[in-house]
Amino acid sequence: MNKKIALRTKIYLTIVGLLALTGVLYAANPMPFASVPFATSVAAAPDLLLVGEYCTDQIDTLDCQGNVSLFLTIPGFGSCREQYMAIAPSQSAAAGFTPRDVFVTQGALVYKATPPGPLALFATFPCGADDHNGITFDHFGTFGFNMIVTCENGGVWEIDGTGTVTPIASTGTTIEGPAVVPPGFGPHGGQIWVADENNSQVHAIRNDGTVTLNLLSHVTAEGVHVIPSPPCTFCSGGTFFQAEQQLFKLVWQYPLSDFTGLGGNVILVSESGFEGADTSLVTFDGTNYVQSSFGPRPPGVDEGAYFVDCDVPTATPTSTPNATFTPTPTATATAAATFTPTATATATPTFTPAPTLTATATFTPTATATATATFTPTATATFTPTATATATATPTPTPTPTASNGLIAYFNFEDAADLSPPDFASEADQGLGIATTITTNYIALNMATVPGFGDINRVAGDVDNPPNGLHALGLRRTFLNNGAHFDIPLFTSQGSFSNMAVSFATIGNGNGFAGVQLLYSTDGGATFSLVGPQAVIIGNPQKVNLVVPAGANNAPLLILRLVFTGGGPGNDLQTRIDNIQVNGTILP
Repeated sequence: MNKKIALRTKIYLTIVGLLALTGVLYAANPMPFASVPFATSVAAAPDLLLVGEYCTDQIDTLDCQGNVSLFLTIPGFGSCREQYMAIAPSQSAAAGFTPRDVFVTQGALVYKATPPGPLALFATFPCGADDHNGITFDHFGTFGFNMIVTCENGGVWEIDGTGTVTPIASTGTTIEGPAVVPPGFGPHGGQIWVADENNSQVHAIRNDGTVTLNLLSHVTAEGVHVIPSPPCTFCSGGTFFQAEQQLFKLVWQYPLSDFTGLGGNVILVSESGFEGADTSLVTFDGTNYVQSSFGPRPPGVDEGAYFVDCDVPTATPTSTPNATFTPTPTATATAAATFTPTATATATPTFTPAPTLTATATFTPTATATATATFTPTATATFTPTATATATATPTPTPTPTASNGLIAYFNFEDAADLSPPDFASEADQGLGIATTITTNYIALNMATVPGFGDINRVAGDVDNPPNGLHALGLRRTFLNNGAHFDIPLFTSQGSFSNMAVSFATIGNGNGFAGVQLLYSTDGGATFSLVGPQAVIIGNPQKVNLVVPAGANNAPLLILRLVFTGGGPGNDLQTRIDNIQVNGTILP
């Protein structure tokens, strides 16, 4: 195709630092709504909420309380792939679609499902990629109200209601998460905007095939989403739903109040929690596109998201015939006269008892002689007690514990040989911190002891070197291990801890994890709380520092949790971790 590409036509942005000076700031209120295994894609209407799972080819439906049930299963390819969904709005009828039909991508295939079924192959588009392929609908008519699909390798097509596929353009970059923005939304209004995660950019495609690369910059851009005007809600009260695939595996919902007055603008989301990753709002001020933070961003690996589509018609209820009431004649009773007797007064005599006379005896005393005894007193000894001295105990003062700052726990992974299972015991045997042991749900076959990489974050008193030499923890990053955790229990009789920080040394080897998140539990692991944004793992030797919030101070059942996410898989132990320290204030 001979398509025009305006390379790096860039709209100048007013960044959030300037917005802070004018007081134009936004604060969103995302809340966890439902737990879905490896939630990846979302589609929503006022009475329908669907979520796609990673690796299972399963599409779930969620009710108003977030309860999950199976909606349908897509024919799978036998491996883990991201499928994305769209629901046909009312406008799509002009292109031959049936509004409310659900469409799901599976590689280069598009399936159609009319709730609650059946499932049928709808179209195939010539895409060489079998993952990350996007789908949306044109609500405004600049692309004929057609379905829009994108290929991870940059291809963009429109599909009408008969399944006919027509090419539009190719960006020549990796893309996903498309949306057709409103025609009046600045100089690139009415165009398809796509996210380019690898280059952290947003590109635009006009209906004549003109491509504008790097229209906006957005760290690990995952998707473009137009705020409906006006926005509406699902029955849970949510207006915007975000799927998080790896860390907590949750569907997050944003309330309607977050988008009041913002209809017709654009939301951009970031997939990974790298430095600068955010959910951002894009507006047009009459001259420039303006990006501002719309955080906080749901933590973890954020994949598909969806505004409740107010243009999708609700399900038509099936009418049930009503019974017709035919009255049955009822006999009318005729009243009969009833004799009522009249009471006649009858005199009742009252009995009055007669008084009874009682004789009174008169007593006459007779004098009787009485002998008088003479009392002779007897001397009686009187006891005088002797005073006894009483001892008074003097209490011994109880010493007040003195808090000190220092090493709470330390792990150096030295007590094991290369390629043997890791040594997760702390170095209390060297007198370095308390005795505790790391626990993990990481797959044992994907971790081992590996050679160390220097003295980064090594404690000065650590002499645990021979006979095995310097060692570290080696991790092979796989899909199933992405989001696995390492827990450090600190509920101990050896003291209470506050003002804590966790640090460790790390290095990457090509692929491997790209970030680490700190969480903490104060109830022995029953629940965990997040600690700020993810720290980025850059691949080169580095020291990672994570501050533990005050909410963990002096908790008797404290657990600190490290969760490694992001990055890419490989065949070796790419990520190496060493010399984990927990430092803080210790109260014996």
